[in-house]
Amino acid sequence: METRGEVLRAAGWIVGVSAGLSGLLGPVLARAWDPTSFVGIVSGSGACVLGAVIVDRRPANRAAWGFLAGGVLIVAFSLCYSWAAGQVRAGNVGSQVGTVAAIGEIVGTLAGASLPLFQFLFPDGRLPSRRWRPVFALYLAGWLGGAVAVAVALWPHRVAAIVADNGPVDIAIPAELDGPLRVIAASEAFAAVAMLAGVVSLVVRLRGTRGHERAQLRLSLWGVVLTASLIAATAALAQAGLAGAETVTSLVAPIPFLVAVTVAMRRHRLFDVDRLVGQTITYAVITALLVGLYAAVAIGAGALAALLGIGSSWAVAAATLAVATAFRPLLRAVRALVDRHFDRRTWLAVRAIDQFTHDLRAGTASPADLLAALRRAVDDPTATIAYLDGDGIIELDGTPSRPGPPRLRREVSAGGAPVALVDLDQRLADEPRLVDAALTAAALPLENAALHARAAVRLAEVTASRNRIVQADDSNRRRIERDLHDGPQQRLVALALRLRIAERDLAPTNRRTAAVLGEAVAELRAAVDELRELTRSILPPVLADEGLAVALRTVTARLPIPVTLDITQQRLPDVVEATAWFFTCEALTNAVKHAAATQLSITITRHPDDTVGVEVRDDGNGGAVLAPGGGLQGLADRVAAVNGTMRVDSRPGHGTILRAELPCAS
Repeated sequence: METRGEVLRAAGWIVGVSAGLSGLLGPVLARAWDPTSFVGIVSGSGACVLGAVIVDRRPANRAAWGFLAGGVLIVAFSLCYSWAAGQVRAGNVGSQVGTVAAIGEIVGTLAGASLPLFQFLFPDGRLPSRRWRPVFALYLAGWLGGAVAVAVALWPHRVAAIVADNGPVDIAIPAELDGPLRVIAASEAFAAVAMLAGVVSLVVRLRGTRGHERAQLRLSLWGVVLTASLIAATAALAQAGLAGAETVTSLVAPIPFLVAVTVAMRRHRLFDVDRLVGQTITYAVITALLVGLYAAVAIGAGALAALLGIGSSWAVAAATLAVATAFRPLLRAVRALVDRHFDRRTWLAVRAIDQFTHDLRAGTASPADLLAALRRAVDDPTATIAYLDGDGIIELDGTPSRPGPPRLRREVSAGGAPVALVDLDQRLADEPRLVDAALTAAALPLENAALHARAAVRLAEVTASRNRIVQADDSNRRRIERDLHDGPQQRLVALALRLRIAERDLAPTNRRTAAVLGEAVAELRAAVDELRELTRSILPPVLADEGLAVALRTVTARLPIPVTLDITQQRLPDVVEATAWFFTCEALTNAVKHAAATQLSITITRHPDDTVGVEVRDDGNGGAVLAPGGGLQGLADRVAAVNGTMRVDSRPGHGTILRAELPCAS
């Protein structure tokens, strides 16, 4: 692809420069400075050179080749006319002159209707939309068909007088050319209609553009409209027989279009011509500096060699070494200086990314700010970034990325490994230097952000694993509680009941045995109480059956101190209810056993942001702290396992407040 681009660039320069220089021969061939030859110089040569520059910037852009083709056709027409006109002025009106004049008229028909080639395809080489394809096809058919019609009508009448149709030549136009001239007039009318359609296509493009692209289109539209108006005025003045006024308008007509395109290229980065200017100045300056350095070192070293009586080859070697050593740092310095003035947008983009990288290292910016910085740097508010994680594509927060509609996608690598995909507006395809420079500068912060994104993925995986463990633990707790309640606990209660019956039966006759049975019943009751105490930390059936509010009312009713309850009546997801239950029960146990509290309050609220707030407050001694291995630390770990947060407010002498925020994704 790169080889093809280089070939196209070389072809554009060869064709453009050759045709431009050839256009300068027009007045020489005409043997007089007439207006038609002057038009060939101004519009033809200018369009050829400008077209070569555009092709160099956008070798695959069909609008650039359309521009260059128009310039070459104008130059070819000018050369044919100039030679034929010069021959007529010299008295030669032979058949050869007539043939060249006819060829010039045919080429002039193509040249006169060539401007829409640029209009329809400007600025990106594509039509405004698919709906314009039939219009463009009709234009191409009419453009080529008009030239064929002129050739068919004119070729049988190849007389030197044809040349008088295009410029001030002192020769009469015979009546036999009336028919061909009407065909030529029809082709000129078609060219006017085609240019009008081209203006409409530019207006359609203008409505959907912004920024520099809008400025490019507005300038080009202004130039095209003014040039087309002057061409129409030229035709009208010719019909009116005002030869002097026609000459003036024909001379001025091409100028607005050429000036508009030139200004758009220089001031609004049309076709990225600033890069060419910057490269030219860079290498011109670096060449001058290196030549000066070589000369200075060579002269100085030569004088020193002569003084020491050694050969002059030492001076040449020293100068060569100095130039080789200084080349790269000089090139970097000169390129930075030139880019600052002639490719300022690229320079500003790199500077903005470098500033963000500095802020990132200083801790005043975060990876989340990278997207905004990149959007500002390349002037694209629609830019997006996705990060690579193995075979997957993720967002900065670790969630899977969903690719959008096809756009300009660039892969960014750091350290030889791909780290991110950047999607940009398709219009930035016309500014590859800006995009490449900005993304190269952004490689380090993109790598940093990719690490954050991958860490978020790992964290999400760990959090999901912890949630699964908590759910499995709660499920096991429920199973154990059910098994204890339905198995050993029921058996012990039944055994105690039988022993109590046996104790009553034996009491009248065998008091000693009855006493032993009473003691056994007491031990069984103690065992049942211990089992109940053991299962207290296991989820009670009432929690699953009736919900958190009922379960906590049941628990707090057995406490020796009053408890105020404000609990939502909504059912919550099982994991959230279980976590809130354990959190509240542990806080109540701590308050009763360790805080010497006289009053407790429990508040559980479901917030609009789909989180559940749990607060347990006591008026006890305070001074509770989170300590490794302590009860509060275990409580915090339990809350964190469901991606929640816990806070402790426990000033000595002012009671304790335990708060938890639990995500509720039901």
